[in-house]
Amino acid sequence: MDAFTEWQSGATEITWKSTTAANDGAQVSVFSRRCGTPGAPALVCVHGFPTASIDFFALTRELGAEFDIFLLDFPGYGLSDKPVAPYVYSLYDDARLLVHAITNVWQLDDYIMLTHDRGTSIGMIALPMFSAQQDANPPAEVIFTNANIYLPLANLTGFQKALLDPTVARSTARATTPEMLAAGMGATTFMPRRGVDDPEIAALAKCFAHNDGITVLPDTVQYLNERAADETNWLQALSTSDVNTSLVWGLHDTVAPVRVANYVWDEFLRSKPGWNRYWILPTADHYLQCDAPAQLAQVVRLTAGAEPTSLRTLGDKPDGAVLVDQSP
Repeated sequence: MDAFTEWQSGATEITWKSTTAANDGAQVSVFSRRCGTPGAPALVCVHGFPTASIDFFALTRELGAEFDIFLLDFPGYGLSDKPVAPYVYSLYDDARLLVHAITNVWQLDDYIMLTHDRGTSIGMIALPMFSAQQDANPPAEVIFTNANIYLPLANLTGFQKALLDPTVARSTARATTPEMLAAGMGATTFMPRRGVDDPEIAALAKCFAHNDGITVLPDTVQYLNERAADETNWLQALSTSDVNTSLVWGLHDTVAPVRVANYVWDEFLRSKPGWNRYWILPTADHYLQCDAPAQLAQVVRLTAGAEPTSLRTLGDKPDGAVLVDQSP
């Protein structure tokens, strides 16, 4: 069984009523998946753009014996509904969906939240929502991974810029096939580089094809405008949160280069309340959960165990995950 079919076979459905005013209460079907070991410590994984929860396929295999793992595909992504314009996609709507899933669907009280890419913005927006909602519990730990969370230091790709340009966005999407998009990502954002015959890249192509996900890319990419407008506010709010926070970064990322992580750590995380850590994964690119799942899994284990760790390379291996800094 290929990765896409296996992932799809474990589906459950969440019905979500959009909170975005322009969507007028539209309902969408949201793909959700639970895997791992029921009753074990809970781990919530939050995916990014333009992919889906299947990004965590390899990580769930690394951690499945030790964690009860919860995932979903946000509307417009993966195996969820992908309504076309005038439906408006929003980070804030997705943050409310995430809080709803954690609180009302999965009913989690004690859990770790691991986010990637666009999902890291969603995670930052969601954190204060837990405090404002009765009977909602924030994560005990958050692990933020590669994301353009400070756009002035990021490098948007030519494809992202074209999708953001209203004069060419629709034509760019029409000229793109699921296979082209997956292959382009495999050749530029994974380490080592991957071709269309790679199982994870093939699974991505099927996710893009499901419910014609390429068509909505000019709409889902608009999250970058929300991020540009509000990212500093989210980071400032995070800097006052007492939730323990880890920043974990694939070293070879050129879209969200390590200078983004360095800046966010220095300006917002190093001195925040709680126990905070900054890790570098030296063998990974943007999709560190695919490139170095064993290393990321070890970071998750150490985070869950609240184990004291010196500033060193895990396992004393030259290619191991590096704990760059921590506080207090």
